[in-house]
Amino acid sequence: MLKFFASCPLGLEGLLFNEIVSLNIAKAKETTAGVSFEGTMEDGMRLCLYSHFASRILLTLSTFNCEDDTDLYLGANGIAWEKYFTSDKTISVEFSGTNDKLRNTQYSALKIKDAICDRLVKAYGTRPDVDKHNSDVRIYAHLLKYGEATITLDLSGSPLHQREYHRGTGIAPLKENLAAAMVVRAGYDNLNFIDPMCGSGTLLLEAALYATDTAPGLKRSRFGFLHLKDFDENKWQEMLFEAKVRSNRGLKSALEKNICIHGFDADSNMVSIAQQNAKKAGFGDLIKVSACSVAKMYNPFDNDLHVTLVTNPPYGQRMGNFNELIALYSDLGLKIKQNFKGSRAAIISTSTDLLSCLRLSYDKSYKLYNGSLLCQLRVFEIDDSRDMAGSEGSAKDEIAVDFANRLVKNLKTLNKWAEGVNTDAYRVYDADLPDYQACIDKYGPYYVIQEYAAPSSVSANIARRRVLDMIAATIRVTGSDGEHVVLKERERQRGSSQYEKSQQQKHDFFSVHEGSINYRVNVHDYLDTGLFLDARPIREKIKALASGKDFLNLFAYTASASAAAAMGGALSTVSVDMSRTYLEWGMENFRQNNIDLASHDFVQADCLAYISNPTDKKYDLIYIDPPTFSNSKRMESTFEVQRDHVALLSNLTGHLKDGGSIIFCTNKRNFNIDGKKLALYGLEFEDISKATIPRDFMRRQQIHSCYILAFDESKKQLDPVPIVEQKAAPKWSGSVKKSTYSSSSFDRNSDRGSDRGFNRDNKDREFNSRSSAYGGRQNRSKGFKVGSMTFNKDGRINSDSCSDRSERRPARKARVWGPVDS
Repeated sequence: MLKFFASCPLGLEGLLFNEIVSLNIAKAKETTAGVSFEGTMEDGMRLCLYSHFASRILLTLSTFNCEDDTDLYLGANGIAWEKYFTSDKTISVEFSGTNDKLRNTQYSALKIKDAICDRLVKAYGTRPDVDKHNSDVRIYAHLLKYGEATITLDLSGSPLHQREYHRGTGIAPLKENLAAAMVVRAGYDNLNFIDPMCGSGTLLLEAALYATDTAPGLKRSRFGFLHLKDFDENKWQEMLFEAKVRSNRGLKSALEKNICIHGFDADSNMVSIAQQNAKKAGFGDLIKVSACSVAKMYNPFDNDLHVTLVTNPPYGQRMGNFNELIALYSDLGLKIKQNFKGSRAAIISTSTDLLSCLRLSYDKSYKLYNGSLLCQLRVFEIDDSRDMAGSEGSAKDEIAVDFANRLVKNLKTLNKWAEGVNTDAYRVYDADLPDYQACIDKYGPYYVIQEYAAPSSVSANIARRRVLDMIAATIRVTGSDGEHVVLKERERQRGSSQYEKSQQQKHDFFSVHEGSINYRVNVHDYLDTGLFLDARPIREKIKALASGKDFLNLFAYTASASAAAAMGGALSTVSVDMSRTYLEWGMENFRQNNIDLASHDFVQADCLAYISNPTDKKYDLIYIDPPTFSNSKRMESTFEVQRDHVALLSNLTGHLKDGGSIIFCTNKRNFNIDGKKLALYGLEFEDISKATIPRDFMRRQQIHSCYILAFDESKKQLDPVPIVEQKAAPKWSGSVKKSTYSSSSFDRNSDRGSDRGFNRDNKDREFNSRSSAYGGRQNRSKGFKVGSMTFNKDGRINSDSCSDRSERRPARKARVWGPVDS
């Protein structure tokens, strides 16, 4: 008896084993990615003809111990190759596996090729030619780590999943043996069959093979065994004749039973390809293909035969946008329930989230591999009584009806309001309904969904499904494509990991406007977008107050408040933040509004250290919007706004002109300002919180607290105590150079770690403590500057040498960014 190995994709081993046993082949054993068995050459040929699942049928020639290239050559040369084929056949050798002495698979394949050629030269006097791509004889060798090598002959030729009748394919074609597995796992009973997203028709053709008892290899003209010396032409012709008879009989029977195999596809080009493939396979009368989208899917069958639905929708891996796929899967599940009651369905995907959008209760689930992608095939019995077990509202045909209706209502009201205030960046939904805990912000053409934490009484599965429903409903209601609906999931991190940038950077920046001011935003790459929408009235107030004044912006983020001050006619602005990335982003906000940067500075520094060191440079107006809490490694100590706000604000008096003002904003819930203590430092406050809550945030009145503090030097009774002990400035701090900065450098640098990932809406706002040190090294031999402060060579501030804005060399005006496609 000869020894064989039938290879197959992972997950198909059990199906292949049953298939081999059904062909009366003895001593079969299931292994990883294949089945080993013993039999005759006729058995190997029969399996090549009839197997739905095998990729290759390999005849084992020799297994031997192999430590080095000498062992490999001798082992291969010891095989009687002249017994299997003549030297006029072209050959190819493929080798897999390595050990300590055989590390290059190409070299190992070459040694086997040399051994074969040397053996055949002795037998026939000539060497066989090598054809790597279309050889007559294919030799496969595998080396195990412990030193055992196996050499096999491929009886298949090209892989068996290539049926040869199937020529035209789409973007992401399905391999035929995987399609066959899906058909069998679905429990197809050889009656009516439909694939609502058929593409080039692979699933339709595999179903037709089963429905007509057609051998998968019947149309193949090339097999590896055809070129072997012991190939029995008569036996092969007998097999082919039997297979043709069975196929013709099966096709006739299927047509007489009025069996129909139907395919839909939204792409008319794919419909044409699928029709041509069906004709090539000889199933033109059995397979019908029509142009139809999932949203318009109907039941095409005009008989009462049982229906099996099997499909391979996009996963979002090689094709399809995930958000659009949420809507697609939702539509698919809905149409299946509406049109195919009493049928069986099987749907494959890499995403359990997408499969859950079907809202169907599955009976069985199988792990399969589509190439390297691990997939789940779910099998459903379509029955009204079993819709989405355990889910509320499962009887409803439409998804998230209440949420969709509320979003329609909000958009109707807020779009009109936004047009009146001349902005295209505003909130359109804010947890209006208890079942849908999220907010939705509109940034130009984008809708950004930010998920809130679900109550503990709601299971994680239901909470996740509601989020996916919100995405699908938002796409439907707004008419946006999936690329313009963005989900941001806020998760509270602990320890050293807090809010930070996305792992997959798109670098997709675009502009939105508030009145006459443009702001640069990015809805993909960071948890926050670069613009806090609730602070819109604060920016308007800053713009109104800034005319003719020197303005300081602390914890500046992307310096949107500084841009508003500059547009309001500020004489100068200074923006201070720990993140160079955000400061460069701030420069782009200035360039978006054609603001010359000569009078405007951007300082990378720890804001607490910055304000703890008073300088001769004083400001008329200071805006400070600190984090609720921070334990950033770049800061000298932890900061908590309720605990530390008096120290924070009192230190600002060292930077404020007599009669100047502070606008102080915090997102701390239930924040209480200590007016009595602040009065000791000459500060009197006015609570302007209600006046700074915009129309689109009326549902979240406590989104922030905001105060204006007036400074009167004559009423000052105490000198502030520095929040941070005076030390040498860190290497990363310093002014961001405007003369060498360009928009292209911002593009390159925008993927660097964000120093500050604000949590604006999830109760408090925090720094990202996993920050990297940006900015070049400072030359300390002659001292250096941080904004208006001059440091001596040992890193201490020299307050006498602080320079005023007029003493600095004006920065060269950088070019303004051009429009960016969104």
